[in-house]
Amino acid sequence: MKFLLVTLSLLLLFSCNNDAIRLKTLQSEINFLNAKNDSLEKEIQSIKPGLGDLMLEIQVHHNKLWFAGKNEDWPLAQFEHDEIMEILTQAEKIETDRNEVKLFRVMIYPQLDSIQLSITQKNTEHFTSAFTNLTNACNNCHTNTKFNFNKIVIPDHPPYSNQEF
Repeated sequence: MKFLLVTLSLLLLFSCNNDAIRLKTLQSEINFLNAKNDSLEKEIQSIKPGLGDLMLEIQVHHNKLWFAGKNEDWPLAQFEHDEIMEILTQAEKIETDRNEVKLFRVMIYPQLDSIQLSITQKNTEHFTSAFTNLTNACNNCHTNTKFNFNKIVIPDHPPYSNQEF
């Protein structure tokens, strides 16, 4: 009987010791993963575009959208419209606390919806009006967020000389 009690006691101690070892190993793995996560977060922060970078991309597509619509190149106009939408969505995901981004839904998206309608209808006159409203909305957004020194205009020449509209 004593032998059985000693054996059970040893098994219990061994089991507790084994759990302690597993717990220590698990804690080490958790610490490693937390450090790796912190490292990846820093790396992501260093490579994510800033809002200014995203706005510059939008400016290029704004320019190309104008020439596509004015030349009734509706597939290209649709592409440029979609590129602007994609960049705005990306900005909303990256810059969640920026006032500029919070204004997209009220100031910019309605104008892009109007441009979408003009592209769908292949209506150059409506496109011209909708594009002017989009340009004005961009400037109004800049004014509301104290970036009115960034004045956007309707382009007078394409951004690239190597693209046909």
